[in-house]
Amino acid sequence: MAIYRSIRLEFWTDTKVVDDFTPEDKYFYLYLLTNPHTNLCGCYELSIKNASNETGYTRDVISNLIERFQNTHGVIRYSASTKEVLLLNWGKFNWTKSPKLQKPLLSEIENVKFAEFKRFLMDKVNGIDTVSIGYPHGMDTDCIDTTVTVTDTVTDAITVSDTVTDTDDEFMESVREIVSYLNETIGTSYKPTSGYIKKLIHARLAENFTVSDFRTVIWKKAREWKDTKFEQYLRPQTLFGTKFESYLNQSGEIRADEKKPNGADEVEGFYRMMEEWANDE
Repeated sequence: MAIYRSIRLEFWTDTKVVDDFTPEDKYFYLYLLTNPHTNLCGCYELSIKNASNETGYTRDVISNLIERFQNTHGVIRYSASTKEVLLLNWGKFNWTKSPKLQKPLLSEIENVKFAEFKRFLMDKVNGIDTVSIGYPHGMDTDCIDTTVTVTDTVTDAITVSDTVTDTDDEFMESVREIVSYLNETIGTSYKPTSGYIKKLIHARLAENFTVSDFRTVIWKKAREWKDTKFEQYLRPQTLFGTKFESYLNQSGEIRADEKKPNGADEVEGFYRMMEEWANDE
């Protein structure tokens, strides 16, 4: 167990914290992130009694806070039977792709008692974007009978395994077209022969997405993220990963295959024109 925990400065400017958290919520969330029971995987045992003793709140207040953080804020899950709390976004801020992390992380996940929490964590480690997780209703039962959405800004797969061969000419032609468009749009030099890129593209094509869909996702996210703090995520692991469909269906954008502008002025002019057409109709 670490002797300290890092808290990002963005905690105090995060829109959810600013708009939705009371001062009591902020204190309790900082407690959940930094108390001495925390561990590498972000799921640990926390009894109501211990939380009461360590925060100074009564047990009733702790119970109410856990209910609010689970059902209203949607940032934790709590199992009354195993007395485990799961911090849903812990991995996003505390995990890396370092091989040195994998062994201790998997060891801690293996020790998680509540099966749904263990499954959620393993999905995250394996790069599966778990969009929903069942959770116990109330403080006195672990009956999994409903789900709520769990959202992240951006997620990257921690591991990409298996091999996709170059023997399928049609597939490789699609890969070359997609990678070429990616490089041209965001100014990179990815190789179509890269194993992990081929695997990501193969996975999406197997789900019946098309080359046109890839172009659309690349163009949408390039317009949204380029020259912002999210520009670092303009890469295959993110664009072609498990959020591909949500990026594709993102509203308010024009399909990339309808127009491929050459410069910034042409881009803005094109979209203004489309907006005018829409208003005229």
